[in-house]
Amino acid sequence: MRIDPARLARGLARQAMASVQTSARPAVTRRLHGLAAEMETLLMPRASVRVVSARMEGRDCLRLADGPELRGSFVNRFKGARKAAVVFATLGPAFAEHTSACFARGAAVEAALYDQIGTKAVWRLGQRLLAGLRLEARKDGLRAGGALFPGDPGLPLSAQSVLAEIGRPADAGIEVVAGGLLSPLKSLSMVVALGDDLKRWSRLSSCRECRYFERCRKPAETRQVCR
Repeated sequence: MRIDPARLARGLARQAMASVQTSARPAVTRRLHGLAAEMETLLMPRASVRVVSARMEGRDCLRLADGPELRGSFVNRFKGARKAAVVFATLGPAFAEHTSACFARGAAVEAALYDQIGTKAVWRLGQRLLAGLRLEARKDGLRAGGALFPGDPGLPLSAQSVLAEIGRPADAGIEVVAGGLLSPLKSLSMVVALGDDLKRWSRLSSCRECRYFERCRKPAETRQVCR
């Protein structure tokens, strides 16, 4: 899959900012609008996609590229997959560094806004990549199912190291650090099922399986960006 950074970035800041909640506070709303120009320069999304062979071994084990195993209670959703796309994406180091600097100098409102914008933007970046994968899959006569994200219900965060072994995080400027976290901040990884007749699922369906679903604010955000 060919990655065009300019296309990934186009309109990303504007869409992310439009979905940020400001609690109707005029001062916060004005500050949010004032960040528009900065956001266009700070958001520099990058991504890497690698498509490898995939096959199920048992119910909860997916073998990738005839090598590492991906294990988790939701891996069975890849039943019927012939391939898997391993994706790493980030908003870039400039955004993460600027957000950290805001927190460090005590600019609480600005830091909180950047954090919210970053969360929205990285979600939308993932959705753009997923849409691109679905289009490319159709060209090859395949169907793209849903995506699994390390750390979500059904796929432990430890899967991050497996995806890093198979994928190319360094090509996107991403590093897997201690505990399976990604650096820079506001980065993501996912694995997408590719096959002939796959069931498509949304990230929200995974959220519903989480024991904290009823208390979590994240599903409300998920509904806005995950289809």
